[in-house]
Amino acid sequence: MSKTLKYIAFVIISYFLLLSSTYAASLSLSRSASSVSLNSTVKVTAKISGATNYTYSEFTLSYDQEKFSFVSSSDSCNGLYCLVEGNGSITFTFKAKMEGSATFNASGTFEDDSSGSLASSTKITVTSKSDNTTSVTDKTNLSSNNYLSSLIVEGYELTPEFNKDTTEYTLNLASDISSISIGATAEDNNATIIGTGNQEVSEGINTIEITVTAENGNKKTYVIKANVEEKDPISITIDKDKYTVVRNKDLLTKPENYEEKTITIDSKEVPAFYSEITNFTLVGLKDSDGEIALYIYNEKDNSYTLYQELSFNSIRIYPINTNKIPKGYQKYTIDMNGTKVKGFKIADDSSYAIIYGMDVDTGKKNYYMYDSENNTLQIYNDEHVNLLYKEQKIYSYIILCSWACIVLFLIIIIVLCIKNSKRKKKIRNILNKISGNKIDDSPELVNGEEIVDELVEQNQDDEMYDIFEDNKKKRK
Repeated sequence: MSKTLKYIAFVIISYFLLLSSTYAASLSLSRSASSVSLNSTVKVTAKISGATNYTYSEFTLSYDQEKFSFVSSSDSCNGLYCLVEGNGSITFTFKAKMEGSATFNASGTFEDDSSGSLASSTKITVTSKSDNTTSVTDKTNLSSNNYLSSLIVEGYELTPEFNKDTTEYTLNLASDISSISIGATAEDNNATIIGTGNQEVSEGINTIEITVTAENGNKKTYVIKANVEEKDPISITIDKDKYTVVRNKDLLTKPENYEEKTITIDSKEVPAFYSEITNFTLVGLKDSDGEIALYIYNEKDNSYTLYQELSFNSIRIYPINTNKIPKGYQKYTIDMNGTKVKGFKIADDSSYAIIYGMDVDTGKKNYYMYDSENNTLQIYNDEHVNLLYKEQKIYSYIILCSWACIVLFLIIIIVLCIKNSKRKKKIRNILNKISGNKIDDSPELVNGEEIVDELVEQNQDDEMYDIFEDNKKKRK
């Protein structure tokens, strides 16, 4: 071959080699700190560069598991295995657990019009004490952005529409759905996301949390409440409100002193709780908002009553309505820690109320005194009240007797006054007969009234009458 042909061949081969190397993808590793303290976290970032939009890179990160433990990775990774389309960066978070130097190795391949290998490594030292200067500098330079730029559930629409500032969403699912696929993208590539991917759901409300951790460690949690409809629900109506009977026992919380059992409602098996102390059978009912509460189920009349268990000072009671009103009290609705119950108070602004209920630990029924100011509850003792009522009765009798005596005394005085008036009149008549003139007109008997009063006062009416009768006889 001539020198000219050799030169042309060399140029062509060099051109293609240069062309392929220009578009070859490369992998590099960096860390947020070269030295970290025990139990602190560090981030390792793997960056793909030099790739085209059609380049697919895959790699695995390995590390010294004695010195570090894996915490999390970006959304495009499955643990430590990552698949990247085009150029991009992946952030891994590790926690230091042992002193010493550790090496992190990333290796894999890329593929587009050509293919090749990827490899990179970096070292991090774990110390017993943190380097304050390094920590402050690193933290200052790290991003605090923990927002999502997108959040989706494959095949469904979230309510409300996604907004990075809105952290809670709802989703309604058919009864035959058992899992959903959640996708999310962080605004900052250095932030990590946990809670995405395939998530299992079951009947009822499923709360799914998607946590975004910024590069500096700040966290933000987005919540999706996925409501899976019940299969062939048992529907009931209480006071015009519609409910469904909960048949998934995992959605119910067993109260203390109750045992699990299974009962039949509308020919369907239903999980329930029973207590020999209260003799109550409890089932779960879900309202139209998806809220679940326990209700007392009465099989005889197929009725449901809300089960409210109140706990104060180690006393746990179930309030019971009663028509027996304590003396001096009136019926009121009492607010006990946000729970409305029927009770009794002396006045609307009273701080004390009486509640009738059953101790769910003993089954005994009692009246309880509730102090709303101190939020305390104790058994109501009416002994003191009864003593006060007895004393009040005694005082009432004393007052009545006093009034009766006063009235009797007034009657006696009136009767005596009437008698005295009659006696005075009688004596005046006698005096008129003696003098032959009226007492009021006789100048000789100007003091006749005084004589009469004096005689009456001295109680000498009868003796005076006898004297007058003797004088009559002598005149005759």
